[in-house]
Amino acid sequence: MPTARISVAHMLDVGPLGSLATPVALEQETLALPLPGETTVAVMAAAKRVSPTDRFNPVLAKAILAAKNPAQLAAASIKTRHTALGGTAGFLGTNTTPVTACPDGIGFFQHFKGGSIYWSPHTGAHEVHGAIRQKWSAMGWERSFLGYPATCETTGSDHAQEGRFNRFQHGAIYWHPSTGAHEVHGAILAKYRALGAEASVLGYPTTDETTTPDRIGRFNHFQAGSIYWTPATGAHEVHGLVRHYWAQNGWERNPRLGYPISDELTPHRGVGYTRPPSLRKPLVALPLDVIRAPEEQPSPTLPLIVATQPTLLARTNTSATALAVATQPAATSTRPALAGAIRDRESLVSIVELHPSLLNPTASRTGQSQDRYGDFENGVVFWKRGAPSAHILQPRAQAPNGARMAWTGAEVAALAGVPIRAALQGTAGAAVVATTYVGTTDYSWDGAGVRNRNHRIHVRLQGMRMAGTVPVVAVATVEVRVEIGLDPVDREVVGYLTRWSLVASQGDFIGGGSLVRTLHQRLDPALSRQFLVTKIPATAQDQIAVLSVKTEADGDVVTYFEP
Repeated sequence: MPTARISVAHMLDVGPLGSLATPVALEQETLALPLPGETTVAVMAAAKRVSPTDRFNPVLAKAILAAKNPAQLAAASIKTRHTALGGTAGFLGTNTTPVTACPDGIGFFQHFKGGSIYWSPHTGAHEVHGAIRQKWSAMGWERSFLGYPATCETTGSDHAQEGRFNRFQHGAIYWHPSTGAHEVHGAILAKYRALGAEASVLGYPTTDETTTPDRIGRFNHFQAGSIYWTPATGAHEVHGLVRHYWAQNGWERNPRLGYPISDELTPHRGVGYTRPPSLRKPLVALPLDVIRAPEEQPSPTLPLIVATQPTLLARTNTSATALAVATQPAATSTRPALAGAIRDRESLVSIVELHPSLLNPTASRTGQSQDRYGDFENGVVFWKRGAPSAHILQPRAQAPNGARMAWTGAEVAALAGVPIRAALQGTAGAAVVATTYVGTTDYSWDGAGVRNRNHRIHVRLQGMRMAGTVPVVAVATVEVRVEIGLDPVDREVVGYLTRWSLVASQGDFIGGGSLVRTLHQRLDPALSRQFLVTKIPATAQDQIAVLSVKTEADGDVVTYFEP
């Protein structure tokens, strides 16, 4: 079977085994995969895919093809990279060691006067030097959690291009003349890159990833902000005056706030909130009170949105005409529709923040706000544009027009009891006699976003069971978890059943068969079905920006509005 050919440059960038994960097929040839594993056979078979007529350097290509084992392949690759960087006349200069096997038995390295080149079958050959190399060395070289370098040192995308970075298998090290070299990895690095990394408002890291004092979370501080992560809340950025208030009031140790559960957000009276546009600007031009100001990025016209956001419109299945339909109350009452609305709200609000009139053709831009806020586990920090500082908001039990917007755990149990009783109605041999609120869960991170705390509702079933030949009263307790949240598209506070478990049972009920099987048949179809808690009142003249609907640790559901 013919094998797809790759270039020397590609082999240097990703390594022989890495090239199998990102194949570059030439002339419609079929890629022949070697057996998996870091075996000599696999490495060498992959290396033979280098094109012998490579335009990058046919001589070096032949040297790679001539290698008989991984050590020779590493040596040829290191030499190729060294040559590409200017050889002995380049910044690396002459070598100070021969090509040497790494202690982990996987890769090879060679030190030079100006730095080092490391090679592994998964990453190829890359140089590290200066403060980044010193940092990596202090962490344990390739034996650290970062692994092998996956890029050579690269100039950052900051406005002044003063910084540098190397990416590694499991993280990155960033350097700036004012901050030094610091590592970022895991979910915090993923968030940092999603924001624009060093070109974002955060700038360069000023700390390594660090454990919080409560030993629950992790964080990196940056030149103009921070990213905090916990297993329950995921990774979120905080910056500007919202971060300043949080820092001055105890960080995550403040019980009124806790950890962030959102990035900085902009209130929007049409869809609750939108994300501010990320502006790539020099940090000196971003005072704390005007960071990411939306007026500095004017909204394009609709044709420009369609031209520049085709995948966005396709992902939301939204056209300029259909968007108005998509924002009407959903006909279905199932959780998948709600999930789609909430999951795709990121796409929807991305369009709305660019062109808010799409939400309502007659609406004005008054729906957008110039203010900012950050949502935290136990509260909301709000900054009014032009104010010298941010402040914590108080939840409100009523909407501005008097509508009720707060509920206790017991009231949630009563509301959830309606769909629970409906699902269990007609259960052979048993009946629901009570639905009781017993507590809440923590927040949870599902990979796409932070899920609200769930109410734990104990459902008491009562019937009869056989004790030998005598029927006796029997009870069973089922825990049903309920999440309350905001549906920003339909402007409703809704709830839905998320999961159930059998907590206690005295046996199967007479005439009901297997209790567990019955519960699956009755409750499973109801798990994704939403129920209405309340509609959020609004008119074209009096729209209300709902910032957060939050379940507190004591079970109370509270609502935060834009002041």
